[in-house]
Amino acid sequence: MTTTQGPVDPLATPERSPVLTALRQAPIGIAIFDRDMRYLAASERYLTDQDMPADTPLVGLLHYDVFPHVPQRWRDIHAAALADGIERNHPGETFTRPDGGIDWIRWSVAPWKAEDGQVGGIVLYTEVVTPTVEARLALEAAEARYRAVFDQVAMGVARVAPDGRFLEINDRFCAIAGHPRAALLSGGFQAITHPEDLAKDEALVVALLAGEQQTYTTEKRYISAAGAVVWINLTVSLVRDAEGEPDHFVSVIEDIAERKAAEGLQQRHHQQLRLMINELNHRVKNTLATIQSMASQTLRSDPDPLSAYAKFEARLLGLSQVHDLLTREHWHGADLRAVAVRALAPFVEDALSDNIEVDGPDVWAPPSAALALAMLLHELATNATKYGALSTQTGRVRLTWSFLPDERVVRLTWTETGGPPVTAPARQGFGSRLIARALRDLQGSAALRYEPDGVVCDMRLRLPAGGDPLDHAVLAEGR
Repeated sequence: MTTTQGPVDPLATPERSPVLTALRQAPIGIAIFDRDMRYLAASERYLTDQDMPADTPLVGLLHYDVFPHVPQRWRDIHAAALADGIERNHPGETFTRPDGGIDWIRWSVAPWKAEDGQVGGIVLYTEVVTPTVEARLALEAAEARYRAVFDQVAMGVARVAPDGRFLEINDRFCAIAGHPRAALLSGGFQAITHPEDLAKDEALVVALLAGEQQTYTTEKRYISAAGAVVWINLTVSLVRDAEGEPDHFVSVIEDIAERKAAEGLQQRHHQQLRLMINELNHRVKNTLATIQSMASQTLRSDPDPLSAYAKFEARLLGLSQVHDLLTREHWHGADLRAVAVRALAPFVEDALSDNIEVDGPDVWAPPSAALALAMLLHELATNATKYGALSTQTGRVRLTWSFLPDERVVRLTWTETGGPPVTAPARQGFGSRLIARALRDLQGSAALRYEPDGVVCDMRLRLPAGGDPLDHAVLAEGR
């Protein structure tokens, strides 16, 4: 009787026993099958990986009888390798154990050929790589979390080499610094740092590399690609390698442009407040000195208390009228025409009536010039009311002025007509002295002439530099 035998295990012959012994002790799962998927040999690791005893006899058994639940996918892979003689493999695939647990298996299905060159069966290599795959997946998850934080954090973050070269930059860093990523990665922080801040920044880096400090925070400026100044708050930490050598810096930047702008505005406000207080002190002192001089001169020149009181009160009223006007303008100055109208209002029912004519271009006068002009016009109008053109119904006063922009000089002319004949006084009165002193303080001058038709006063006021005295609207908008 003839018995049909399956393929002989090439590793089962006595001369191959050392090879068989080595295969059985292999550190990975190895199973050798014939063309019918009967076991020819298997390593102990293969058996233990399948939760089977290491001495389980498998030779001669059909693989699908031993493992009846092998999925059709695996059966197709085995059949394809036996048919075309091409190896199949996978670096790591999930496998559900009988107990329901999940393993990651690296496998390979490689055909082996008999002496006649035909495919005699396949060799199945398996290795449980669950710890390796889980470690890799954990690393990938950690990297994904890092990338999410790095890319999506609201702060600008960069990794910087010890020599200052940018290694990695998130989108926010590029947006704050005002440079494209490619340009930043081609250079270092030195290239974008404001020249005035570079020395301080480099000194802090040297201290960090020397171990004198672990981190530092500073405010500095970048120069954007468009040439704009970018204020940032910078925090830098040094990361060292396993040997303790500097590996890279982690730089975190915050856009503080709005805060810097607010600080600058606040500083300017403080400066303006200090200037305002100093100016107020100066004005109060000057005003008190003027009032003291007015009181002294008025009382000295008029022995009659009632008359002296009336004169002094009128002069105070004229001074207060212009103070009201300047207060309304927040003491930034006043329009020369408005000053003239206010100063002359107490002397006629309508300062622009037929008795008084005011004519001249728009000129924005600073507080000192406005006050001086008010006092001058008050004294001239007082004298005109007592002795000159405003002492009669037919008298007229004409106030005109012009402005010389190159010299910043205002020329004013006070002309009286239609009044009684006037003559030059024997001595200079307080009004004349007040006019001369006020104009002298403004680098100006005044010349009184007693013409047959009435008094004529030619005055010059030099306005301080700054602003455009002719552009009343612009200055008014800036107040």
